[in-house]
Amino acid sequence: MVSNHPGLKKVGEYWHFSLKINGQRLHGSTRAKDLTTAKKVLEERRKELLLAQCGAPKVPTLSTLVSQWLKVHKAVHSKKHWDDVERVSRNWLLPTMGGKRVDQIQTEDVARVRSRMLEAGRSPVTFNDALKILKLLCRYALSLGALRELQFRSEFIRVQRKPRPTVPAPQIHEFLAAVDKAARNIQVAIILRVMVGLGLREAEALGMRWEWFDFDQRTYVVGKAKGKEARILPVPDWLWSAIQGMPKTISEWVFPSEDGRPHRAQFCAKALRRVCKELGLGNLTQHRLRATFASLHAQAGTPITEIQGMLGHKSITTTMIYIETSLDAKRQAQEALSQKLGLA
Repeated sequence: MVSNHPGLKKVGEYWHFSLKINGQRLHGSTRAKDLTTAKKVLEERRKELLLAQCGAPKVPTLSTLVSQWLKVHKAVHSKKHWDDVERVSRNWLLPTMGGKRVDQIQTEDVARVRSRMLEAGRSPVTFNDALKILKLLCRYALSLGALRELQFRSEFIRVQRKPRPTVPAPQIHEFLAAVDKAARNIQVAIILRVMVGLGLREAEALGMRWEWFDFDQRTYVVGKAKGKEARILPVPDWLWSAIQGMPKTISEWVFPSEDGRPHRAQFCAKALRRVCKELGLGNLTQHRLRATFASLHAQAGTPITEIQGMLGHKSITTTMIYIETSLDAKRQAQEALSQKLGLA
């Protein structure tokens, strides 16, 4: 049946399109049964043909974009980050909009992903993480020149920030004693002490080198830093004694594994979980020991700029995220203010 709509013809239940621009012809099915959708498909195909003739990069579907990103970035990002992008894309993004070109993703599509995740019992934080990954992928498309601007607007779900676990100051001695009891390898006990005493990231603690110590000044230079900038940290006496009391080896690494290299990530995780269970500290991860370091310094009155420098943060805003104030500290602050105002 011939249609009165230029470029469109209905064959059976579906509308088909036919285009000819600058001598180049493009035709096929719109896969649409209604005329309105068929017109939209026709216009999209017209744009694709014009862009192709101008040498502009073809706009990929989200599925293709994810595949490209995973292939290009496997050797660039950490395994955890790469796995997160792959898992979130496979479970949540692609089932809803994998077949859509990235320039066709609308706010309604993101809203469907959000509804699907919340209905499945996922938390708002999980959706926010998925939205971050979607925006990451779209920024990658922008960098490739395959996308001019995002076609969707979606805000993160506001989540009330809950205090995250740290080791309170009055419990530090109990914590270290429990660590010694739970650690089946002396290196585990010292590494956890290093995270509390120097505020190192897990990778920085596992990759410590003897050459980065200054034995005269009793300092340690963090050479394997996330920000690529070395920072000098004074080592407190209690931690210095613990490190120097370790069995000596000929390795360049402070904590060598059996193969002579640094231990892999999560080396201390099992022992830390046993300690948390025993002391009721909740989900206290290795990274929360870094936050413990920051929080203890804040409670001791260390200026925030000094804490920022020791953590190696470029922004003081990031440092503030790490600092947790205990209820006892807040109570003491309230009492101190009452005393100062003469109201106590």
